Amino acid sequence: MHRSTDILDPAIMGNETTMHALFDHLRDNDPVVYLDHPDYEPFWVLTRHEDVKYVSQNNDLFINNPRTVIVPQEFEKMLLEQFGTRNGLETLIHMDNPKHRKLRGVTRDWFKPTPIGKLTPMIEAIAHEYVDKMEAMGGECDFVKDVALLYPLRIIMKIIGVVPEEEQMMLKLTQELFGGQDPDQGRGNEVGDGMGVLLDFFAYFKNVVEDRKNNPTDDLATVLANAIVDGSPMEELDQISYFIITATAGHDTTSATTSGGLKALLDFPEQLDKLRANPDLANAAAREMIRWVSPVRHMMRTCTEDVEFHGQIIRKGESLAIWYPAANRDERAIVDPHKFDIERDNRNQMAFGYGGHMCLGQHLAVLEIEIFFKVLLSRIDWIELAAEPKWVEAMFVGGLKSMPVRYAFK
Repeated sequence: MHRSTDILDPAIMGNETTMHALFDHLRDNDPVVYLDHPDYEPFWVLTRHEDVKYVSQNNDLFINNPRTVIVPQEFEKMLLEQFGTRNGLETLIHMDNPKHRKLRGVTRDWFKPTPIGKLTPMIEAIAHEYVDKMEAMGGECDFVKDVALLYPLRIIMKIIGVVPEEEQMMLKLTQELFGGQDPDQGRGNEVGDGMGVLLDFFAYFKNVVEDRKNNPTDDLATVLANAIVDGSPMEELDQISYFIITATAGHDTTSATTSGGLKALLDFPEQLDKLRANPDLANAAAREMIRWVSPVRHMMRTCTEDVEFHGQIIRKGESLAIWYPAANRDERAIVDPHKFDIERDNRNQMAFGYGGHMCLGQHLAVLEIEIFFKVLLSRIDWIELAAEPKWVEAMFVGGLKSMPVRYAFK
C-alpha cells in the first residue's frame, strides 16, 4: 500500500523502483495531495505532467521564495537565523524576478550552445581519460564511484577554475549537501550537520572570490567574482550561493544521469545495441537518459493567489512540491513512459524544469553525456552488471551510489 507520506522517506524517493511505484499510484489516485507531517510545514504534492508544467511556466503565480526545497522546519529555522532566509542559500533556484532574471544574465552567455560547443575537445579528452581508467582497472569497477562521479566533476571544476587537488573535497561536500539523509554520504544525523556543510562551502568560495578579484583569469570563477549587477558588485551571499549551485548541481546531476543512463542501457539491451550501431543517436540517447533518471526530484513553489487543481483549492501563501520524475513517467503526456527509448522525441520531458527557471546548464549536461557514451561504446566490447546497484537515499537530488560492472575492451 502506498502512502502519500512516503514522499518524505529518502529510502523510497532515492530508489527508482519504489519511487516510480509511488508516483504511478499518486498520479492515478491522488494527483494533488496535502501533506501534513509534524516535522515539516504542510505542503501539497503535484505529480501529473500537465500540473508540473503549468506551475513551472507561471512564475508570478507560483514563486520560488520562501520555500524552494523540502527541509524540516527545525532546519529552516536555523537557516533563517544564520543567513536571514529559510533557504540558507540565495541561488538561481531560490530567486524570483526581477532578481532572478538579472543574476541569470551574469553567466547566461557562458552556458549558451555555441560557447558550450567549444568545450567539446576538452570534454572528449576527459571522457577518454576516464574510459582509459576503466580499461586499466582490468575488467571490473564500480562505475559510479570510479567513473560517473568523477568525469563530470573534473569538467565543471575546470570550467569554474578549481584545481584538481581540491576535487575530492568538492565531491565530498556535494554528497553531504545533496545526500545528507543517506547513511553513507551524510555528515551526520543531527539537523545542525547540514548547517556545517553550508558553512564549509561558504568558507571555501569566499576565498575563491577574494583570489579571483585580486588575480583574475579566464575562468567562470573570475566572471562570478567580478560580476556587476545593477551597477554594483554582486552581493556576497548571492555570489557564494552562485558558486555553490554551479559547483554542485554542475556535476552531481550529470553524474547521476551518466550512471543511471548506463544502467538503463543494460536493462534495455536492445537500446544498447542500437546506440552502439548508431553513434549519431548519442545526443537523443543523452536526452532520454536525462528524462529516465530525472535526478532533480522536486522543487517547491508558493502560491501568490488561490488556485485549483483537479477540484482541490490551494490557497494563497500555501506551498506545493512539483515532482519531475513523476511528470516524466506520466502516460497522459509521454507515450509508453516506462520504456527506455533512445529515439524518443524528448521535447516534452521536464527533467530540466520548464519556463523561466529551466536549467542553465542543460546544454553542457547533454554534451557531457553524449560524448561519454560515444567514447565508451566505441572502445568497449561488452559490459554487464557485476552486483546489484545501490541508491542514494535522498528526496531532492537522487541517483545511484554504487554500480559494480564487468566488461571487456576491444
